[in-house]
Amino acid sequence: MVEATIASPSLKAVQIPYFVLDTGFTGDLAVTSLMAQELGLQVDGVQEMKTAENRLVSFPTANAIAVMGPDRLLVSVIIKEGLPLLGISFLEKFKYKAIVDCYKKTVEILAS
Repeated sequence: MVEATIASPSLKAVQIPYFVLDTGFTGDLAVTSLMAQELGLQVDGVQEMKTAENRLVSFPTANAIAVMGPDRLLVSVIIKEGLPLLGISFLEKFKYKAIVDCYKKTVEILAS
C-alpha cells in the first residue's frame, strides 16, 4: 500500500487514501466512482486499457492533482470500481522507483 495525496484540480477537495501499487497498471491512478465524486473530479474522456485477462475495457478518465513528498503534479485518473490503484506511470512522473523483492516479499518505494 502506498499513501498519496489526491485533490481536485481546483484544490477544493483533498483525500489521502492508500493505493495498491499495481506493477501491471501502466496508468497513474485508479479511483472508485465514489472517490471521484467526493473529490469533484470531472470526467474529461475515456481510455481503453487491457486488463490482466487481456480484455479491452473502457474507463472514464479525469485529471487530478497528486502529491508525493515535496512534489505536486497533474495526474490522469481512471474511474473504476475496486481498490484504488497506483500505477507505474505515477511513479515515473514523481521520479520514484519500486524495488520488489519476491524472496523477502517486500516492496520499497524510493525517490530516484
